[in-house]
Amino acid sequence: MAFLHSPVHVRRAGRIRVGHALSRLAMAAVATLLLTFSGGGPAHASWDTPEHSVTTSVSSGSLAITQSGFSSLATSYSSNALSVTAPVTVTNTGTVPAPYAFSLGMQTATALSSSASVQVWPVASASACTASGAASGATDKTWETVTPLFGTLAPKATVVYCVRSSVTQAQRFSLAGATTVATSTVTASRGKWSSTSTVTATQSVGNSLTPGDPTKVSETDSRISLSWTAPADTAAVTGYQVYRDGVLVTTVPASQRTFTDSGLDALRYYSYVIRSIHAANPVDVSPPSAAVAHSTAWWNGSSWYSVRNASSQLCVTGADGGTADKSALLSSTCGTQSSQAWKFVTSADGTYVKVTPKSATTLFWDSPSDNNSILRTDNNIDAQEWQVSPVSSGIFKLVNGKGKCLDVTGNLLSGGTQLRVATCDGSANQQFALRNVG
Repeated sequence: MAFLHSPVHVRRAGRIRVGHALSRLAMAAVATLLLTFSGGGPAHASWDTPEHSVTTSVSSGSLAITQSGFSSLATSYSSNALSVTAPVTVTNTGTVPAPYAFSLGMQTATALSSSASVQVWPVASASACTASGAASGATDKTWETVTPLFGTLAPKATVVYCVRSSVTQAQRFSLAGATTVATSTVTASRGKWSSTSTVTATQSVGNSLTPGDPTKVSETDSRISLSWTAPADTAAVTGYQVYRDGVLVTTVPASQRTFTDSGLDALRYYSYVIRSIHAANPVDVSPPSAAVAHSTAWWNGSSWYSVRNASSQLCVTGADGGTADKSALLSSTCGTQSSQAWKFVTSADGTYVKVTPKSATTLFWDSPSDNNSILRTDNNIDAQEWQVSPVSSGIFKLVNGKGKCLDVTGNLLSGGTQLRVATCDGSANQQFALRNVG
């Protein structure tokens, strides 16, 4: 509250005629009051009299502005509460007319402050501001773009504004967990004097859309079956997205909270994330569930596997269709041909495996020399005896009975680069992934 004072100086000189002195003093006081309320600074009135001088002062009043109701706009948006409406009453509690500005905004810019729709319009009374009431003359703004409203209030007078903020069902997905502190500021100004009232209201969008973490139901050497729980609020959920290692692999309907991921490498960990979605264009997605890593199973001796190099991403292939004795082992683009399908046949004592192609099960990997890996008929030699040893998640090295590792940097042939064996060095050239192909 500001108090305004205007000192008034009244000069009287000479003699005062009987019957006129009091009336002249009254007229001067009236003139002083008129000057005080028409201006805002000191007012001076003077006249000539035949007597002595007198000085006095007159207080011009108080300037004060208040507001109420804005704190009722604090809310947490949900599917059942997409908007909030409240009357804000501005009152001139001073004793002089108060020109004012009514401004809405936010303390700090956030995703919610720039997205929530904000409407403001005057109403006759607080009771006329209802959740279903039409926003007469209001334009859609945000907490960051809403423009001030101006007016002047007589002493003790009030004005009521209806304020509504809202988000859409679609916005709840991208804004889940977002918050903003909205502000309402009313400032009255008169000359160099001012009075300000500021109120805040915290708004948030409840994160009730994120589904439960993916749980592994079962696994094989090439498949992982997952399930998850629905989010707390499913009113706008139309489906779920499943991400593997950060890449979207499928979308399932809301009624299906399971998924089997197939075509995976053996003994490899994969990280899964689930998001709820709302069908739109573009699709609205919730925040992700926690990322959970699940592993496939160990390879087995009854299935066929592709053998893919970690460096080149090419597959071990039997030359000439993988049917001829002494045909080369080559690196070539992975496909579905039987000359790229290999079975690891465990020895009777379980100490090693022999590797045979689906195209000719009487042939086996062999390396009669370090730079010459081939397919060869069965021989009881250590060059055909292999260990499949895990190096890291989903990665193996293949070591023969001589202690040499299968390596992709062999001789360049017409059909591709021939594999070889070399001293094990831990390089990617000697690392392979196994994938069940049938």
